[in-house]
Amino acid sequence: MGWPLLERFPAVQAMAPVALCDLPTPVSPLPDIGTHCWAKRDDVSAHPYGGNKLRKLEWVLPEIRRQQARRVITLGATGTNAGLATALLCQREQLDCHIFTFPQPDSPVVRRNRAAMRAAGAILHDHRSLLSAALGWYLHPGRLTKGHYFLYAGCSNPVATLAYANAMLELKQQVDAGLCPAPRDIVVAAGSGATVAGMLVGNLISGLNSRVHAIQVAQDRLGPFSVCNARLVTHMARQAWQQLALPEADFRTDSLHWHDRYLGPGYGHPTAASRDAITTGQANGLTLETTYSGKAFAAFCELAEHTSTPCLFWQTFNSQPVTLPANDTPTD
Repeated sequence: MGWPLLERFPAVQAMAPVALCDLPTPVSPLPDIGTHCWAKRDDVSAHPYGGNKLRKLEWVLPEIRRQQARRVITLGATGTNAGLATALLCQREQLDCHIFTFPQPDSPVVRRNRAAMRAAGAILHDHRSLLSAALGWYLHPGRLTKGHYFLYAGCSNPVATLAYANAMLELKQQVDAGLCPAPRDIVVAAGSGATVAGMLVGNLISGLNSRVHAIQVAQDRLGPFSVCNARLVTHMARQAWQQLALPEADFRTDSLHWHDRYLGPGYGHPTAASRDAITTGQANGLTLETTYSGKAFAAFCELAEHTSTPCLFWQTFNSQPVTLPANDTPTD
């Protein structure tokens, strides 16, 4: 049941994802929020580290191996969750890991992630701005030689997008098995875009036909570059659709509902709503944080107040304990 996408589309079997996750991830009710409310628990997607990045890395790792890369170079914020997931994967695969970082507000999660990345052997290249970090990543001399694999922020690329098309088929199987009702609305954080893009494709091919509420957690653009917006997500979804060799005429993104009002001052900056949502989530067994999942859960709680039809919060933040060597344990 791990990759129903391969069963539906034999053409992508050659991508041969590598099992890193414990799939399917569970669905659980959130009765304190509402009898119609559910969560898809990707926070426990894998050990020793869960979250949505591991689903993507299942599809990225075969590409790294096919290219015979010895070094992975990625991009993310100071305490990037994707960077930590990548660092742990590289440690497992005995690959060098370099992470170009840009600033985000300090927090216990940021400090813990940085300590864990270093403990996994990653080399952090800290920059003073997103633009500087992005240029360092884009212009890295390793692009001119073999053995380097460049992974965009959020573990996102065209191959990784298929992970969440697969995840939506997984959810459909759980609905069909009576484990949860078919959600009329799905709420998820939108960062680098691959998770939402894959969900849009999976929403169509699964027949769920849910409304996908993408909660923007990063700035719209960086100069001429799209960073986090509906246009970029639509483009990524179209790429995934094409990888599946589906008819162009059948592609649509009318199920996407983009929300930018939960961002607050910017990426990683907490808001009053996200702090309240984190407290509410904790009371309901969810581990949330201020950058992604807290803002998405704030939107979910608000939606739940105004609908009586089944709605589902897709929890993308890792809740597995991150174990550090004693001398690397950060202080709060």
